[in-house]
Amino acid sequence: MILVYTDSQILDNEWIPKLRFPHTHRIVHTYDEYLATPADYKIAFTMHRLHCDYDENCAAYQGFEEKINALSACSNLVFTFESELHNYHWQMWERCHHANVYWVLPGQVNDSPMNDNIIFWGDWFKTTTHVYKELPDKLAEIKYGIRKPKYFDALLGVLKPHRDHVYSAVNFHKLNDKFIMTYGGAWDDNQFYAEKYFAWEPGCVPVNKIIGTADWVDYYGVRTGLSRVIPIQVFNDTAHSIVAETDHDNTLSFFSEKTAKPMIARRLFVAFSGYKFLHNLRNQGFKTFGNIIDESYDLIEDNYKRYQAAFERVRRLCDMDQIEVYHAVQDVLEHNHQHIMQTDWTRFASDRIQKRLDITLAQAS
Repeated sequence: MILVYTDSQILDNEWIPKLRFPHTHRIVHTYDEYLATPADYKIAFTMHRLHCDYDENCAAYQGFEEKINALSACSNLVFTFESELHNYHWQMWERCHHANVYWVLPGQVNDSPMNDNIIFWGDWFKTTTHVYKELPDKLAEIKYGIRKPKYFDALLGVLKPHRDHVYSAVNFHKLNDKFIMTYGGAWDDNQFYAEKYFAWEPGCVPVNKIIGTADWVDYYGVRTGLSRVIPIQVFNDTAHSIVAETDHDNTLSFFSEKTAKPMIARRLFVAFSGYKFLHNLRNQGFKTFGNIIDESYDLIEDNYKRYQAAFERVRRLCDMDQIEVYHAVQDVLEHNHQHIMQTDWTRFASDRIQKRLDITLAQAS
């Protein structure tokens, strides 16, 4: 018998039904019961830092590492789910990672055996594409394959070093007339940090007071995070996008809605993020634009040199004919659009969880 532990209704409803267990299994929701109950095999699934419906007395952050250590000690496998990926995860992993612990995350890590224990979960791809699966008429408003007044959008958001570089380079090279660029504001717990800078798309109605772009809006009948709404007006006035992701850490790649939106909208983009960002994106089945620009910048480890090289590609694109560029990358744009829109991103991850389950349980038999 397989004893399965979950601490979230999301796991019960969305993930466990997608898995096949080779023996009779029983689900328990109580951490103490799971630790105390003998079984032939034990598999633990936890979303405790995201959405915990059970074991509410186990501190979500302070006790998380201790919980993973305890689950690892009594389980064949532990799968823990996170919707973000940041450099503080390295400190967390140092405190609680083990060979039988797998991290289901929206990204990858670089040049480390740790990557063998990461399962890609395109959560931000799922939640962003959901809006446009519900609103195909809005998706149809996005124009592509035509000459546009500007070359790039750079909707940079809150202040960060990689975004500073883009902002400074646009101004230094006097390319402002070829860009729609917004940047500025510092986080404030009481008001929207980007109130003066944010490019609001018509149709976004705040559900409550907006403090950050993760807050909820109603967009033509679909409730979603403000950041997931594609800036259609801006995209229709620009040919390409700057993707300046949430993180610029060279040890990892985190793929958020910032990456999803240009791919949904069939747009070429230049990435200002960490080392191997494009490499890791291709590992998830996407294509990039090496047939039209030199993308070797992606493999430069020095941040400043990587940003410089990436911006040289931006400058080159600003000198190229938009229509010719579009036709050169049209197949890539369509591939990325179809891949992100048609993939079941939960199934994409659950298939990899299933593979690990099959291997481990076969070895333990």
